[in-house]
Amino acid sequence: MRFSIQYLSFFVIQSESPKETDTNKRYKHYKTLDHYDYEDSEVKSFLDEEFSRIAKRKADVNPDTAAAPTKIGRFIMEPGQEPESNPNYNLFQRLRVATTKEQFHYACDDVLRSYMDTSAVRGGAFIVAAAKVNELFDEPFVFVLKCDFESKIARISDERSLISKVDMAISARNIKSIQYPHMPEEGMLEPYELKIHQASHARYFEDFLKYVSYEKSKPEIVNDQVLGLVQEYMERKWSGDGTESETGYAADGGAGAMGGPGALQDGGMADAYGAGADAAGGYGEYEAIRERDLSADMGYGAAGYDEAGLGGGAYGGGQGGGYGGQGGGGVSRAARGSGGWAQEAREFEMWAAGDKRQLQEKWTHEDVMGATAHIVEYQPDLELKFKADDIAVRAKMSDYGDSIHIARMNGRYVLLIEADGLHFEKGMSPIELLHPEDIEQVLARMRGRPRPGH
Repeated sequence: MRFSIQYLSFFVIQSESPKETDTNKRYKHYKTLDHYDYEDSEVKSFLDEEFSRIAKRKADVNPDTAAAPTKIGRFIMEPGQEPESNPNYNLFQRLRVATTKEQFHYACDDVLRSYMDTSAVRGGAFIVAAAKVNELFDEPFVFVLKCDFESKIARISDERSLISKVDMAISARNIKSIQYPHMPEEGMLEPYELKIHQASHARYFEDFLKYVSYEKSKPEIVNDQVLGLVQEYMERKWSGDGTESETGYAADGGAGAMGGPGALQDGGMADAYGAGADAAGGYGEYEAIRERDLSADMGYGAAGYDEAGLGGGAYGGGQGGGYGGQGGGGVSRAARGSGGWAQEAREFEMWAAGDKRQLQEKWTHEDVMGATAHIVEYQPDLELKFKADDIAVRAKMSDYGDSIHIARMNGRYVLLIEADGLHFEKGMSPIELLHPEDIEQVLARMRGRPRPGH
Protein backbone atom coordinates (compact mmCIF):
# COMPACT_ATOMS: atom_id res chain seq x y z
CA MET A 1 0.00 0.00 0.00
CA ARG A 2 1.64 3.21 -1.20
CA PHE A 3 0.62 6.63 0.06
CA SER A 4 0.85 9.66 -2.19
CA ILE A 5 1.58 12.76 -0.11
CA GLN A 6 -0.63 15.74 -0.93
CA TYR A 7 0.69 18.14 1.72
CA LEU A 8 3.15 17.88 4.58
CA SER A 9 4.01 20.45 7.26
CA PHE A 10 7.19 20.15 9.31
CA PHE A 11 7.45 21.84 12.73
CA VAL A 12 10.03 21.69 15.51
CA ILE A 13 9.07 21.99 19.18
CA GLN A 14 11.91 23.52 21.17
CA SER A 15 12.56 24.22 24.81
CA GLU A 16 14.24 27.35 26.13
CA SER A 17 16.09 25.13 28.59
CA PRO A 18 18.06 21.92 27.88
CA LYS A 19 16.13 20.19 30.66
CA GLU A 20 13.31 17.91 29.50
CA THR A 21 11.24 19.03 32.46
CA ASP A 22 11.12 22.60 31.17
CA THR A 23 7.50 23.60 30.63
CA ASN A 24 8.25 26.73 28.60
CA LYS A 25 8.07 25.27 25.09
CA ARG A 26 7.74 27.03 21.75
CA TYR A 27 7.51 25.77 18.20
CA LYS A 28 8.76 26.84 14.80
CA HIS A 29 7.26 26.12 11.40
CA TYR A 30 10.05 25.00 9.08
CA LYS A 31 8.26 24.27 5.81
CA THR A 32 5.03 23.08 4.23
CA LEU A 33 5.44 20.89 1.14
CA ASP A 34 3.04 19.96 -1.61
CA HIS A 35 3.20 16.69 -3.56
CA TYR A 36 6.03 17.78 -5.87
CA ASP A 37 8.08 19.39 -3.10
CA TYR A 38 7.80 16.20 -1.06
CA GLU A 39 8.92 13.94 -3.94
CA ASP A 40 12.15 15.97 -4.26
CA SER A 41 12.86 16.28 -0.51
CA GLU A 42 14.99 14.31 1.92
CA VAL A 43 11.92 13.88 4.13
CA LYS A 44 10.57 11.37 1.61
CA SER A 45 13.28 8.80 2.31
CA PHE A 46 12.80 9.30 6.05
CA LEU A 47 9.00 8.90 6.13
CA ASP A 48 7.79 6.99 3.06
CA GLU A 49 7.84 3.55 4.68
CA GLU A 50 6.53 4.96 7.96
CA PHE A 51 3.11 5.88 6.53
CA SER A 52 2.59 2.34 5.26
CA ARG A 53 3.79 0.89 8.57
CA ILE A 54 1.35 3.03 10.55
CA ALA A 55 -1.57 2.05 8.31
CA LYS A 56 -0.78 -1.67 8.59
CA ARG A 57 -0.36 -1.62 12.37
CA LYS A 58 -3.23 -3.64 13.87
CA ALA A 59 -5.21 -2.52 16.87
CA ASP A 60 -8.24 -3.90 18.69
CA VAL A 61 -11.17 -1.76 19.75
CA ASN A 62 -10.90 -3.61 23.08
CA PRO A 63 -7.14 -4.11 23.56
CA ASP A 64 -5.61 -6.91 25.61
CA THR A 65 -4.26 -4.42 28.13
CA ALA A 66 -5.11 -0.89 29.24
CA ALA A 67 -1.47 0.06 28.48
CA ALA A 68 -1.61 -1.11 24.84
CA PRO A 69 0.57 1.20 22.70
CA THR A 70 -1.90 1.21 19.80
CA LYS A 71 -5.54 2.13 20.41
CA ILE A 72 -8.69 2.94 18.48
CA GLY A 73 -10.39 6.18 19.46
CA ARG A 74 -13.86 7.38 18.52
CA PHE A 75 -15.03 10.98 18.32
CA ILE A 76 -17.49 11.71 21.12
CA MET A 77 -20.91 12.80 19.90
CA GLU A 78 -23.98 13.53 21.96
CA PRO A 79 -27.13 11.68 20.86
CA GLY A 80 -28.75 13.49 17.95
CA GLN A 81 -25.71 15.67 17.30
CA GLU A 82 -23.68 15.79 14.08
CA PRO A 83 -19.94 14.93 14.12
CA GLU A 84 -19.20 18.61 13.43
CA SER A 85 -20.14 19.26 17.06
CA ASN A 86 -16.83 17.61 18.04
CA PRO A 87 -13.84 20.02 18.04
CA ASN A 88 -11.29 17.25 17.46
CA TYR A 89 -13.24 15.96 14.46
CA ASN A 90 -13.25 19.46 12.99
CA LEU A 91 -9.46 19.76 13.35
CA PHE A 92 -8.90 16.66 11.24
CA GLN A 93 -11.55 17.56 8.69
CA ARG A 94 -9.90 20.93 8.03
CA LEU A 95 -6.69 19.08 7.23
CA ARG A 96 -8.47 16.72 4.83
CA VAL A 97 -10.26 19.40 2.84
CA ALA A 98 -7.33 21.84 2.46
CA THR A 99 -6.66 22.62 -1.22
CA THR A 100 -3.59 24.85 -0.93
CA LYS A 101 -0.34 24.79 1.04
CA GLU A 102 -1.43 27.86 2.96
CA GLN A 103 -4.75 26.32 4.03
CA PHE A 104 -2.99 23.17 5.12
CA HIS A 105 -0.33 25.13 7.04
CA TYR A 106 -2.95 27.15 8.92
CA ALA A 107 -4.91 23.99 9.81
CA CYS A 108 -1.70 22.33 11.04
CA ASP A 109 -0.94 25.40 13.14
CA ASP A 110 -4.27 24.96 14.95
CA VAL A 111 -3.47 21.29 15.60
CA LEU A 112 -0.03 22.08 16.99
CA ARG A 113 -1.27 24.90 19.23
CA SER A 114 -3.80 22.51 20.72
CA TYR A 115 -1.07 19.88 21.21
CA MET A 116 1.19 22.39 22.97
CA ASP A 117 -1.49 22.87 25.64
CA THR A 118 -1.05 19.30 26.85
CA SER A 119 1.13 18.44 29.84
CA ALA A 120 4.72 17.18 29.62
CA VAL A 121 5.29 18.02 25.94
CA ARG A 122 8.85 17.15 24.92
CA GLY A 123 10.93 18.78 22.25
CA GLY A 124 11.09 17.15 18.84
CA ALA A 125 9.78 17.18 15.29
CA PHE A 126 6.03 17.49 14.75
CA ILE A 127 4.89 16.44 11.29
CA VAL A 128 1.39 16.59 9.81
CA ALA A 129 0.63 15.03 6.43
CA ALA A 130 -2.35 14.50 4.14
CA ALA A 131 -1.82 11.42 1.98
CA LYS A 132 -3.94 9.47 -0.49
CA VAL A 133 -4.10 5.83 -1.49
CA ASN A 134 -5.08 6.59 -5.08
CA GLU A 135 -6.16 3.04 -5.94
CA LEU A 136 -8.65 2.91 -3.07
CA PHE A 137 -9.94 6.33 -1.98
CA ASP A 138 -10.48 9.83 -3.34
CA GLU A 139 -10.18 11.55 0.05
CA PRO A 140 -6.85 11.67 1.91
CA PHE A 141 -5.79 10.22 5.23
CA VAL A 142 -4.33 12.52 7.86
CA PHE A 143 -1.15 11.50 9.70
CA VAL A 144 0.14 13.34 12.77
CA LEU A 145 3.66 12.27 13.74
CA LYS A 146 5.77 13.25 16.75
CA CYS A 147 9.48 12.36 16.83
CA ASP A 148 11.23 13.14 20.12
CA PHE A 149 14.78 14.41 20.07
CA GLU A 150 17.35 11.68 20.65
CA SER A 151 19.89 12.30 23.42
CA LYS A 152 23.67 11.79 23.07
CA ILE A 153 23.65 11.50 19.28
CA ALA A 154 26.86 12.02 17.30
CA ARG A 155 28.02 11.56 13.72
CA ILE A 156 31.41 10.69 12.31
CA SER A 157 33.36 13.86 11.54
CA ASP A 158 36.90 14.41 10.23
CA GLU A 159 40.15 12.75 11.31
CA ARG A 160 40.91 15.51 13.79
CA SER A 161 37.68 15.70 15.82
CA LEU A 162 36.45 12.14 15.03
CA ILE A 163 32.85 12.85 15.96
CA SER A 164 30.61 15.92 16.08
CA LYS A 165 27.57 16.45 18.27
CA VAL A 166 24.11 16.54 16.68
CA ASP A 167 21.84 18.94 18.55
CA MET A 168 18.45 18.02 17.10
CA ALA A 169 18.58 14.38 16.04
CA ILE A 170 15.31 12.51 15.46
CA SER A 171 14.66 8.86 14.71
CA ALA A 172 11.80 6.99 13.08
CA ARG A 173 12.23 4.20 15.65
CA ASN A 174 9.89 5.61 18.32
CA ILE A 175 7.54 7.78 16.31
CA LYS A 176 4.23 8.53 17.99
CA SER A 177 1.45 8.69 15.42
CA ILE A 178 -2.21 9.41 14.76
CA GLN A 179 -3.96 8.12 11.65
CA TYR A 180 -7.37 9.42 10.62
CA PRO A 181 -9.63 7.88 9.51
CA HIS A 182 -9.04 4.39 10.86
CA MET A 183 -8.72 1.69 8.21
CA PRO A 184 -9.46 -1.67 9.92
CA GLU A 185 -9.02 -3.56 6.65
CA GLU A 186 -7.60 -2.47 3.31
CA GLY A 187 -10.35 -0.67 1.44
CA MET A 188 -12.55 -0.19 4.54
CA LEU A 189 -12.86 3.10 6.44
CA GLU A 190 -14.33 4.07 9.82
CA PRO A 191 -15.03 7.81 9.37
CA TYR A 192 -15.58 8.51 13.08
CA GLU A 193 -12.57 6.57 14.36
CA LEU A 194 -8.84 7.23 14.47
CA LYS A 195 -5.84 5.12 15.43
CA ILE A 196 -3.16 6.36 17.81
CA HIS A 197 0.20 4.81 18.57
CA GLN A 198 2.42 5.93 21.46
CA ALA A 199 4.86 3.38 22.79
CA SER A 200 5.94 5.45 25.80
CA HIS A 201 4.21 5.50 29.18
CA ALA A 202 3.18 9.14 28.59
CA ARG A 203 -0.23 9.54 26.99
CA TYR A 204 0.37 12.77 25.06
CA PHE A 205 -2.15 12.10 22.32
CA GLU A 206 -4.90 11.02 24.69
CA ASP A 207 -4.39 14.27 26.58
CA PHE A 208 -4.34 16.21 23.31
CA LEU A 209 -7.55 14.63 21.94
CA LYS A 210 -9.90 15.55 24.75
CA TYR A 211 -13.05 14.77 22.74
CA VAL A 212 -12.06 11.25 21.70
CA SER A 213 -13.09 8.21 23.73
CA TYR A 214 -11.48 4.78 23.92
CA GLU A 215 -13.20 1.50 24.65
CA LYS A 216 -12.24 -0.43 27.75
CA SER A 217 -9.55 -3.08 27.56
CA LYS A 218 -10.51 -6.73 27.85
CA PRO A 219 -9.28 -7.01 31.47
CA GLU A 220 -11.34 -3.93 32.40
CA ILE A 221 -14.44 -5.43 30.76
CA VAL A 222 -13.92 -8.67 32.66
CA ASN A 223 -13.51 -6.75 35.93
CA ASP A 224 -16.83 -5.00 35.29
CA GLN A 225 -18.50 -8.31 34.47
CA VAL A 226 -17.16 -9.98 37.61
CA LEU A 227 -18.35 -7.08 39.76
CA GLY A 228 -21.77 -7.41 38.14
CA LEU A 229 -21.81 -11.11 39.03
CA VAL A 230 -20.79 -10.30 42.59
CA GLN A 231 -23.67 -7.85 42.82
CA GLU A 232 -26.12 -10.51 41.62
CA TYR A 233 -24.72 -12.94 44.14
CA MET A 234 -25.25 -10.40 46.93
CA GLU A 235 -28.79 -9.68 45.80
CA ARG A 236 -29.69 -13.35 45.72
CA LYS A 237 -28.01 -14.14 49.01
CA TRP A 238 -29.47 -11.24 50.99
CA SER A 239 -32.85 -10.76 49.30
CA GLY A 240 -36.00 -10.70 51.38
CA ASP A 241 -35.96 -10.11 55.14
CA GLY A 242 -32.24 -9.70 55.71
CA THR A 243 -31.42 -13.37 56.23
CA GLU A 244 -29.20 -15.39 53.96
CA SER A 245 -31.01 -17.19 51.15
CA GLU A 246 -29.96 -19.89 48.72
CA THR A 247 -27.52 -18.75 46.05
CA GLY A 248 -26.39 -20.22 42.76
CA TYR A 249 -26.72 -19.44 39.07
CA ALA A 250 -29.88 -20.79 37.47
CA ALA A 251 -29.17 -22.51 34.17
CA ASP A 252 -32.58 -21.91 32.63
CA GLY A 253 -32.51 -18.10 32.69
CA GLY A 254 -35.50 -17.94 34.97
CA ALA A 255 -35.89 -16.19 38.31
CA GLY A 256 -32.52 -15.93 39.98
CA ALA A 257 -30.62 -16.35 36.72
CA MET A 258 -28.07 -13.87 35.52
CA GLY A 259 -29.10 -11.12 33.12
CA GLY A 260 -28.71 -11.47 29.38
CA PRO A 261 -25.67 -10.58 27.24
CA GLY A 262 -26.39 -6.86 27.48
CA ALA A 263 -26.03 -6.94 31.23
CA LEU A 264 -22.64 -8.61 31.01
CA GLN A 265 -21.38 -6.43 28.20
CA ASP A 266 -22.29 -3.20 29.96
CA GLY A 267 -20.58 -4.39 33.11
CA GLY A 268 -20.16 -2.14 36.12
CA MET A 269 -22.38 -1.78 39.14
CA ALA A 270 -25.99 -0.62 38.96
CA ASP A 271 -26.83 2.46 40.98
CA ALA A 272 -30.17 1.13 42.14
CA TYR A 273 -31.23 -2.28 43.34
CA GLY A 274 -34.77 -3.06 42.28
CA ALA A 275 -37.78 -4.55 43.88
CA GLY A 276 -38.53 -5.82 47.30
CA ALA A 277 -37.62 -2.63 49.12
CA ASP A 278 -39.54 -2.69 52.33
CA ALA A 279 -39.66 -0.44 55.33
CA ALA A 280 -38.13 -3.03 57.68
CA GLY A 281 -34.84 -2.00 59.20
CA GLY A 282 -35.63 1.69 58.96
CA TYR A 283 -34.11 4.27 56.65
CA GLY A 284 -32.10 5.86 59.45
CA GLU A 285 -30.50 2.54 60.32
CA TYR A 286 -29.59 1.95 56.68
CA GLU A 287 -28.05 5.41 56.30
CA ALA A 288 -25.98 4.85 59.43
CA ILE A 289 -24.67 1.60 57.99
CA ARG A 290 -23.97 3.32 54.67
CA GLU A 291 -22.02 6.14 56.29
CA ARG A 292 -19.58 3.79 57.96
CA ASP A 293 -19.58 1.20 55.16
CA LEU A 294 -16.91 1.76 52.52
CA SER A 295 -18.66 -0.70 50.26
CA ALA A 296 -21.21 2.02 49.47
CA ASP A 297 -18.70 3.26 46.89
CA MET A 298 -19.00 -0.02 45.01
CA GLY A 299 -22.70 0.37 44.61
CA TYR A 300 -23.79 -2.03 47.35
CA GLY A 301 -24.77 0.86 49.60
CA ALA A 302 -26.35 3.02 46.90
CA ALA A 303 -29.81 4.36 47.48
CA GLY A 304 -32.64 4.15 45.02
CA TYR A 305 -35.07 1.38 45.89
CA ASP A 306 -38.08 0.77 43.72
CA GLU A 307 -41.00 1.76 45.91
CA ALA A 308 -43.48 0.08 43.59
CA GLY A 309 -41.72 -3.22 44.14
CA LEU A 310 -41.29 -3.96 40.41
CA GLY A 311 -37.56 -4.47 40.33
CA GLY A 312 -37.01 -2.15 37.39
CA GLY A 313 -33.70 -0.88 38.76
CA ALA A 314 -32.18 -4.26 39.54
CA TYR A 315 -29.12 -5.51 37.70
CA GLY A 316 -30.17 -7.02 34.40
CA GLY A 317 -33.25 -4.74 34.52
CA GLY A 318 -36.53 -5.06 32.70
CA GLN A 319 -39.42 -7.39 33.23
CA GLY A 320 -38.35 -10.98 32.84
CA GLY A 321 -34.78 -9.94 31.93
CA GLY A 322 -33.05 -12.40 34.21
CA TYR A 323 -32.48 -11.40 37.81
CA GLY A 324 -34.26 -8.14 38.48
CA GLY A 325 -37.40 -8.81 36.47
CA GLN A 326 -40.86 -8.11 37.83
CA GLY A 327 -41.06 -9.28 41.42
CA GLY A 328 -37.29 -10.05 41.25
CA GLY A 329 -36.66 -9.24 44.89
CA GLY A 330 -33.51 -7.12 45.11
CA VAL A 331 -31.81 -6.36 48.41
CA SER A 332 -34.24 -5.12 51.02
CA ARG A 333 -33.50 -2.40 53.55
CA ALA A 334 -33.55 -5.02 56.27
CA ALA A 335 -30.81 -6.92 54.45
CA ARG A 336 -28.79 -3.75 53.90
CA GLY A 337 -29.11 -2.88 57.55
CA SER A 338 -27.86 -6.28 58.68
CA GLY A 339 -24.32 -6.69 59.94
CA GLY A 340 -23.76 -9.75 57.74
CA TRP A 341 -24.60 -7.93 54.50
CA ALA A 342 -22.41 -4.93 55.39
CA GLN A 343 -19.51 -7.16 56.39
CA GLU A 344 -19.61 -9.22 53.20
CA ALA A 345 -19.98 -6.12 51.02
CA ARG A 346 -16.92 -4.65 52.71
CA GLU A 347 -14.95 -7.86 52.14
CA PHE A 348 -15.82 -7.86 48.45
CA GLU A 349 -14.75 -4.23 48.09
CA MET A 350 -11.41 -4.87 49.73
CA TRP A 351 -10.93 -7.88 47.46
CA ALA A 352 -11.79 -5.91 44.30
CA ALA A 353 -9.41 -3.07 45.22
CA GLY A 354 -6.40 -5.32 45.86
CA ASP A 355 -3.52 -5.64 43.39
CA LYS A 356 -2.63 -9.12 44.67
CA ARG A 357 -5.68 -11.09 45.68
CA GLN A 358 -6.11 -14.34 47.57
CA LEU A 359 -8.68 -17.07 47.00
CA GLN A 360 -11.88 -15.84 48.67
CA GLU A 361 -13.55 -19.23 49.31
CA LYS A 362 -17.08 -17.80 48.97
CA TRP A 363 -18.55 -19.49 45.88
CA THR A 364 -19.09 -23.15 45.16
CA HIS A 365 -17.52 -24.88 42.18
CA GLU A 366 -20.92 -24.75 40.43
CA ASP A 367 -21.21 -20.98 41.07
CA VAL A 368 -17.77 -20.39 39.57
CA MET A 369 -18.48 -22.64 36.56
CA GLY A 370 -21.73 -20.78 35.86
CA ALA A 371 -20.13 -17.34 36.12
CA THR A 372 -17.12 -18.37 34.05
CA ALA A 373 -19.32 -19.82 31.31
CA HIS A 374 -21.17 -16.52 30.91
CA ILE A 375 -17.96 -14.51 30.62
CA VAL A 376 -16.16 -16.95 28.32
CA GLU A 377 -19.19 -17.06 26.00
CA TYR A 378 -18.43 -13.49 24.93
CA GLN A 379 -14.64 -13.59 25.27
CA PRO A 380 -13.44 -17.17 24.61
CA ASP A 381 -9.71 -16.41 24.69
CA LEU A 382 -9.53 -14.83 28.14
CA GLU A 383 -6.41 -15.75 30.06
CA LEU A 384 -6.32 -17.28 33.53
CA LYS A 385 -3.12 -16.44 35.40
CA PHE A 386 -2.34 -17.06 39.06
CA LYS A 387 0.39 -18.31 41.35
CA ALA A 388 0.35 -21.32 43.65
CA ASP A 389 3.01 -20.10 46.09
CA ASP A 390 5.94 -19.62 43.67
CA ILE A 391 4.55 -21.78 40.88
CA ALA A 392 3.10 -19.71 38.03
CA VAL A 393 0.07 -21.04 36.14
CA ARG A 394 -1.00 -19.62 32.80
CA ALA A 395 -3.98 -21.01 30.95
CA LYS A 396 -7.36 -19.98 29.55
CA MET A 397 -10.30 -19.18 31.79
CA SER A 398 -12.27 -21.82 29.94
CA ASP A 399 -9.79 -24.44 31.22
CA TYR A 400 -11.14 -24.10 34.76
CA GLY A 401 -13.25 -27.16 35.63
CA ASP A 402 -12.14 -28.86 32.41
CA SER A 403 -8.40 -29.38 32.61
CA ILE A 404 -7.59 -27.26 35.69
CA HIS A 405 -9.05 -28.13 39.10
CA ILE A 406 -8.52 -26.51 42.51
CA ALA A 407 -9.11 -28.45 45.73
CA ARG A 408 -8.06 -28.66 49.38
CA MET A 409 -6.19 -31.39 51.21
CA ASN A 410 -4.71 -31.36 54.71
CA GLY A 411 -5.46 -27.65 55.01
CA ARG A 412 -3.53 -26.74 51.84
CA TYR A 413 -4.56 -25.97 48.27
CA VAL A 414 -4.09 -28.65 45.65
CA LEU A 415 -3.90 -27.87 41.95
CA LEU A 416 -4.76 -30.63 39.48
CA ILE A 417 -3.91 -30.16 35.79
CA GLU A 418 -5.00 -32.62 33.11
CA ALA A 419 -3.07 -32.90 29.83
CA ASP A 420 -2.50 -35.35 27.02
CA GLY A 421 1.23 -34.64 27.02
CA LEU A 422 3.98 -32.89 28.98
CA HIS A 423 6.62 -30.91 27.08
CA PHE A 424 9.92 -29.73 28.53
CA GLU A 425 12.14 -26.86 27.43
CA LYS A 426 15.90 -27.02 26.90
CA GLY A 427 17.96 -28.26 29.81
CA MET A 428 17.38 -31.87 30.80
CA SER A 429 16.12 -32.90 34.23
CA PRO A 430 15.50 -36.32 35.84
CA ILE A 431 11.79 -35.46 36.05
CA GLU A 432 11.59 -36.04 32.30
CA LEU A 433 12.36 -39.74 32.95
CA LEU A 434 9.39 -40.22 35.28
CA HIS A 435 6.89 -43.04 34.83
CA PRO A 436 3.83 -41.41 36.49
CA GLU A 437 2.01 -43.13 39.32
CA ASP A 438 -1.75 -43.48 39.43
CA ILE A 439 -3.35 -40.41 40.98
CA GLU A 440 -4.75 -42.45 43.87
CA GLN A 441 -1.19 -43.36 44.90
CA VAL A 442 -0.15 -39.70 44.76
CA LEU A 443 -3.16 -38.60 46.81
CA ALA A 444 -2.51 -41.30 49.39
CA ARG A 445 1.09 -40.16 49.72
CA MET A 446 -0.06 -36.54 50.11
CA ARG A 447 -2.62 -37.49 52.73
CA GLY A 448 0.05 -39.36 54.68
CA ARG A 449 2.37 -36.38 54.93
CA PRO A 450 2.31 -34.46 58.22
CA ARG A 451 0.54 -31.10 58.02
CA PRO A 452 2.76 -28.00 58.28
CA GLY A 453 3.09 -26.92 61.89
CA HIS A 454 2.03 -30.34 63.25
